[in-house]
Amino acid sequence: MRPSTSRRSGVTMAAVCRVACAVALAAAAPVAAPLQAQQPGSVAGLAFMSGCWQGSFEARDETGTVEERYTPPTENMMLGTTRYILDGRTVQFEFLVIRSEDDGVVMLPYPDGRESEHAFRLTELAERRAVFEAPEHDFPKRIIYRRENGVMVARIDGGSGTDGQEWRMTRVNCDTP
Repeated sequence: MRPSTSRRSGVTMAAVCRVACAVALAAAAPVAAPLQAQQPGSVAGLAFMSGCWQGSFEARDETGTVEERYTPPTENMMLGTTRYILDGRTVQFEFLVIRSEDDGVVMLPYPDGRESEHAFRLTELAERRAVFEAPEHDFPKRIIYRRENGVMVARIDGGSGTDGQEWRMTRVNCDTP
């Protein structure tokens, strides 16, 4: 059986049906939602944070080193450490657990190894940017991570439009002492 063709254009009816079906399927497909809305309980979108990062911080008229390390995300969790080094000594540290829960992703900080009273909820997730918030906390209320041109920027502040602190870190080899 020969496909039927239009006498004027020479286009087969099968080709017309294929195009019509493709248009109908495309129109029926859901519009891509933001990553956070697609997978509210997934830490996969935080993969941009994984690795080892190093920058500097100011303390008592001295400049020290800040180091952050994040594991690659599994389906439900990432782990992180931060330490501040001044004159070869660790002067402050923090452990972080970022985990999936039924209602979204939370960051659980452990400053100086002690569990914080406040969980920071992931409220915004875009490519290479994540915002965690705990509005009930005195300070910080927000923790923001973003990647810009190979630099990891970590920021804490008291909420939108407030002053805060920011650290700019570059990727380093995790095996470097």
